[in-house]
Amino acid sequence: MRRPPRTRLLLWHATAALPVLGAAAAFYGPALARTGGVWPAPLDDVYIHFGFARAAALGHPLSWIPGNGYSSGGTSLIYPLALAPGYLLGFRGPWLGLFAALLACAALLDLCSSLRRLLEPRGPGAATARWVAWVAPLFVVAVPLLDWSWFSGMEVALLGAVLGRALVAVRRAELAPPWRRPAEQRRAGLLAALLVATRPEAVALAAPLAVAVAHAAGSLSAAAALARASLPTALLLAAQAAANRAFTGEWGAAGAVRKLVLSNPYPTPLEKAVEVLKNLTALRVQALEAALGGPSVALILPLLGLVAALDRRTRRLAVPLLIGAYGSLLLVALNTTARFQNLRYAAPALAMLLVAAALGTEALARRGRLAAGVAAALAVAALAAPSAWFARQIDHFARSSANIAGQQVEVARRLGARAPRPRRVLLGDAGAIPYLSGMPAIDGLGLGGYRGMPFARASVHGVPAVVELIERLDAAERPDVFALYPSWWGGLADVFGRRVDAVKIEDNVMCAADEKVIYEADWSALAPPGERREGALDAVDIADLVDERAHGYAFAAPRGGWVVGAVLRDDGGAPRFDAGRLIPEGREQSFAAGVAARGPAVLALRTDGGGPIALGVAVGRPAEDEVRVEVPERPADRWSEIRVPLREVAPGDLVRIRSLQGTFRSFHVWLLRP
Repeated sequence: MRRPPRTRLLLWHATAALPVLGAAAAFYGPALARTGGVWPAPLDDVYIHFGFARAAALGHPLSWIPGNGYSSGGTSLIYPLALAPGYLLGFRGPWLGLFAALLACAALLDLCSSLRRLLEPRGPGAATARWVAWVAPLFVVAVPLLDWSWFSGMEVALLGAVLGRALVAVRRAELAPPWRRPAEQRRAGLLAALLVATRPEAVALAAPLAVAVAHAAGSLSAAAALARASLPTALLLAAQAAANRAFTGEWGAAGAVRKLVLSNPYPTPLEKAVEVLKNLTALRVQALEAALGGPSVALILPLLGLVAALDRRTRRLAVPLLIGAYGSLLLVALNTTARFQNLRYAAPALAMLLVAAALGTEALARRGRLAAGVAAALAVAALAAPSAWFARQIDHFARSSANIAGQQVEVARRLGARAPRPRRVLLGDAGAIPYLSGMPAIDGLGLGGYRGMPFARASVHGVPAVVELIERLDAAERPDVFALYPSWWGGLADVFGRRVDAVKIEDNVMCAADEKVIYEADWSALAPPGERREGALDAVDIADLVDERAHGYAFAAPRGGWVVGAVLRDDGGAPRFDAGRLIPEGREQSFAAGVAARGPAVLALRTDGGGPIALGVAVGRPAEDEVRVEVPERPADRWSEIRVPLREVAPGDLVRIRSLQGTFRSFHVWLLRP
């Protein structure tokens, strides 16, 4: 690709900066006015990135908070590393957001520069298409919904820069002479992997880009080209999965465990499919129609992308972009939060669609003066149609930033000012609170990670399962304050917390609730860590996911095994918490016995109050040998225990407990000496 004259290049950069910096000012200016001078962040997730960046700058990469250990909960592997130099340069507290804003503007200008290189016409028709490169920056900032994400402080702008460079690399691999083509193919592969490291759903683009590189191999081996272009992404995904497994026990990242529809054990496959369809419908209507100006004009962008896909010069870029755009939306639809946070998960798809449309505009303009006129008309219509949403998106950005500053930032300030200083705060996926207060924290939703414990998985199963993990911690390690939304944490905040403060905001458009409450913790109802019952050969603490995993525990799912929790009196009259699962009538739970040797035992089952039920118990034998156990009505204010003599239990035997009549509320299981 030839370089244009220096003067024309400088002029192009000057004109490209105008729409990018103008859009940035349009969003940041009103938001700063609303936040009272706190650098605007319309999402609390921005501060989660800041936490990862601070940890990286302090020598703890891939940790949310130094001391918490490895975390797979960051939505971007490389964005915190890009922010870390800002922290080292002195951009601390909310002002790391200013560095993020500068980085976003630089990334968008870099995307514009990549587009210029891709759109510079060559060969026949160059004269009628030269104007397209000059309007390329307008494609970048034309959609207000996308601009909201570009300037949010999230990783989307960095993704745009990497996207542009990856496309340029694919074009270079296509045009390079044979002796240079392998190096260009490897470069394209590395940048494709960098796309996935920036946003995981970009794998929907990385894969077809690798195929495009192989298709353009020419006289070289297509298989070798495909390997060069795809191997970096494959190695990245394999390394990430291996690290997740080694440090967290999960192959997937914490965000996938917590947010993907497929991770929820309770709904049926049909119910999960319905949820995905709801997400797809919302994304299509709100992000691919309304945000682009309405159903009639929203088709112009994919139509221009189709023109690029049909053009011989641009199809190797346009086809992957279209596949990547719609493929990423399919992946995003698996996310339970896809419809929320101003559709930020649709931003990568919109970016890919706009780039494909820019390529289509250039491809059409090369067809002659008449075609160039049609291309100009379509481009004007496509770029002008979304403009009606600018005022609304700018206002939403400002209001969202005011929400985060008024609630999350204020809670951080109040916690930081408490005396004596709290030891550790329990929160739910909140970034500003630990980052700005400088306080150690445990994220109850699991995205922050804490010493390999499965908080993300537990939060999907239910709040009492999160409490079971806290019970595993030493008393001095347990959080002594909470900063939670009460409606999200029923059974924890109201049971183990005493309300001492709260921050309530008006005009809430972004926070999960208008009030965030600060509690002082009281964990006196929890068992001491490592507590062991006298005479126990083995024990399974139901709903403690660590214990369940160690025993190969299985429960009736879907539509069963729901986690519940209670604080009832034990045999000594003291209140004691335990979590358990509901086993519906006709369903069963099972576990592998961890006894040391074969022999007789007594199966002890903890349950709470309720009416008469009947259970069936079998140990390593066919169902017809099942022992039926009649359980009478139990008092509601204390724990009850069901005892079943077992003739013989061997190490690894499968112990099956079936609910024959009524729903069995199973909280704890012991195998005791007879």
